Amino acid sequence: MDVAKKILRPDNWVFLDGKSHVEYRKGLNGLFSRQTMGMYLPGQEEIYDIYFKRWLELSKEGKPIPFMSEFRDINCAVSLRTFVGHYISDEAVKEISENYYKITAALELVNFPIILPWTKTWYGKKCADFVLKEFAACAAKSRTAMMEGKEPGCTMDSWIKSMIEAKESEAAKVAAAKGLPQIREFSDMEISMTVFTFLFASQDASSSATTWQFQIMADRPDVMKKIREEQLRVRDGDPHKRLDLDMIDKMVYTRAVVKEQLRYRPPVIMVPYEVKKSFQITPEYKIPKGAMVVPTLYPSLHDPEVYNDPENFVPERWLEGGEAEAAKKNWLVFGAGPHVCLGQTVSFLLLSL
Repeated sequence: MDVAKKILRPDNWVFLDGKSHVEYRKGLNGLFSRQTMGMYLPGQEEIYDIYFKRWLELSKEGKPIPFMSEFRDINCAVSLRTFVGHYISDEAVKEISENYYKITAALELVNFPIILPWTKTWYGKKCADFVLKEFAACAAKSRTAMMEGKEPGCTMDSWIKSMIEAKESEAAKVAAAKGLPQIREFSDMEISMTVFTFLFASQDASSSATTWQFQIMADRPDVMKKIREEQLRVRDGDPHKRLDLDMIDKMVYTRAVVKEQLRYRPPVIMVPYEVKKSFQITPEYKIPKGAMVVPTLYPSLHDPEVYNDPENFVPERWLEGGEAEAAKKNWLVFGAGPHVCLGQTVSFLLLSL
């Protein structure tokens, strides 16, 4: 993963394990709780209003339009407002959205050992450097705001506020005395690198999921009708009513559609891992330390022993009493274990809105 480490930085938390990884996770676990989800909603809906209006204009002639780039833009704007709020300028949001694909292109050469000028990896590195610089500046502004006692309005605010509170708490002193993991102080650049990985995860995977979502709904008007009926019902008949978490909890069928979509057409089908310790994977083969293992999630999500009729889109399997509820271990869309995707809650929420 040479290029990935050069672009995301080798000391980025996603490349850590053991105690260092636990230190990060302890500080990040609360950033996507139910309480923080409610805090992010107003800013997210603000972005949705802008883009939905734009999409109506683009499609008013009824002609086919490639929407993948539009989905990338809206996901980038929503992610940036969620992660760094209004600390980042509209101009920077536009530049990041327009150039982020260069990072994706650079990572196609995942094991290329050097970065040569004017190549995909070079352009990707330049774009990543710009994002990291912007995010570090946002972290500094957020730190100042939280030190002044302002209310948090984005992921950075929540993280920095938790650091300030943890530093002053008795629990932190007790944990430190016992040598237990605790929320430590993170630098602006460490915060920047971490939030950059959130953006990385929310861009390509979410754009792919959004594209599949729109296509699946377009192909299934019966499913789309049920979603619209549910959305109007939870909004008391007013399609423009602002959402809150209680309303989202009532979107039972919508959540089932999103969960089935992610099973049916997972946006990420394989995840690379570096082997830290050699182990026997079959009676005939032992994977050596340092090797890269790239397991695929697709077979688990389409296992006929777990899912009835796995090659068809059936949202009802996720409703109460449905057959899939008993097979949660096979639903590995966001991974599992200590490296499970932190953003799964917010990703699921955004796809449900």
